[in-house]
Amino acid sequence: MAVIVQSSGVKRWQLWRPPVEAPMRDFNESWRVWRENYIPDWEAAGPDMVVDLRPGQSLLLPRGWVHNPHVVDADEGSVHLTFAIRERTPVWLAEKLVAGAIEEPTFRRIIAPGDIGGAALAERVRETRDALVTYLAALDVDELALAVRRAAMIELEYMT
Repeated sequence: MAVIVQSSGVKRWQLWRPPVEAPMRDFNESWRVWRENYIPDWEAAGPDMVVDLRPGQSLLLPRGWVHNPHVVDADEGSVHLTFAIRERTPVWLAEKLVAGAIEEPTFRRIIAPGDIGGAALAERVRETRDALVTYLAALDVDELALAVRRAAMIELEYMT
């Protein structure tokens, strides 16, 4: 998500809705799953919305909205500032929940190559799921919430 603030000139924002709700990472985030037909398809369909942003105005650009900003009057300069918002998602929280599992020897054991397939793999998945449930149930949620809050304030990665 971003907040766009127009400081001078006029900029036209062509906007297209995301093809899926709340795209992120490998889940249909456009630059990670880029296809050559995207631009021609968007241009052929036309934008879902067009906004002319004038000095002093701002635009909230939700995550996943495809955008094509351009200057309206080529003879007039145009400047805008973009402020990216560090969104947090349940996937981000889940990653924080399991991050400490690496400290448990159970999660560092080798899975034998012969177990990567068939019934043996299903059993390893089952064992790991059960170990993870036990690990998660033992976490001090209040203590972890404090650590997660600190992480939310200092992590530089904003694609969550």
